[in-house]
Amino acid sequence: MDRTALHLETRNALSLSDELGRYEHALGNEELAAQLAALRTALSELERGLGRSHEPSPTAATPSPATVEGVGRGAEALRSRRSELPVVLLPRLDALVASADRLVFGLSRPHAPVPSKPLLGILPIARVIPQDVHSVADYVSGAAFLLSAKVARTSRARACGTMLALSGTSVSLLTDYRLSIAKLVPIEVHEASDHLVGLSGVVAPFVLGYAKKDPIASAIQIVTGLAVCVASLFTDYRASKGVTYPIRSKGGPDAVHASIPRERLPDAQRPLEGLSSAPTDWRPDEEWHADEGWMPASR
Repeated sequence: MDRTALHLETRNALSLSDELGRYEHALGNEELAAQLAALRTALSELERGLGRSHEPSPTAATPSPATVEGVGRGAEALRSRRSELPVVLLPRLDALVASADRLVFGLSRPHAPVPSKPLLGILPIARVIPQDVHSVADYVSGAAFLLSAKVARTSRARACGTMLALSGTSVSLLTDYRLSIAKLVPIEVHEASDHLVGLSGVVAPFVLGYAKKDPIASAIQIVTGLAVCVASLFTDYRASKGVTYPIRSKGGPDAVHASIPRERLPDAQRPLEGLSSAPTDWRPDEEWHADEGWMPASR
């Protein structure tokens, strides 16, 4: 796994763990908040280990096995307690667990192709078709869609076949897998594109109304689309570098809109939400006056 990708994945996991920790602290689930804090600590140590070297190799200054194991344990603990989170937070939790799993894999097997993160949490159904076989099939399906444009008798079928061929092939050429020209598109984006292109090939002849007018082009597009969809369900998607996109934190919960009532926290404690609830002798709700000492703050 590429070292730059490792750094970005670590930052993504740190951002998500901090965000979810704030929510769980606000909702009163201190045990789960503590587990998120433990994972965040392991991720911070992992980030420090990765930052000790500027070498491009993922094996340079590899963090200690104990740190990597801690990240793995944290991800597994969160996965087992998934039912405790509100539904609206589940996508963020799934993203955190997927990032942690990728980090553990990338550091444990730095030179191995990286498995794709689960799409929608359930796809692929099974990892049966090797990535290289699927990559070749990507280019074959692009050629098949282009063939449908060549034999088409209607302008709609011709335009649709051309668009499907160009979209599928261009994504394949830029995907982060071995048989591509540039490693720019994350493997998860490619997987989603496969499903979209395949489904488009199946429904386009009927939606655009040329299924009966142009039967040969329609048949090629439908069969190719079905093949792409089925193959995508069972492909062992693997990234070459582990390219991903940055995940930005959406911040912690607003006390006013928290899912359960809670008392207003002192201002001193607000920056520490999700990190600590220890009491403090700092009095931010008051102002210091040199001649009168601490006085209530003016509103």
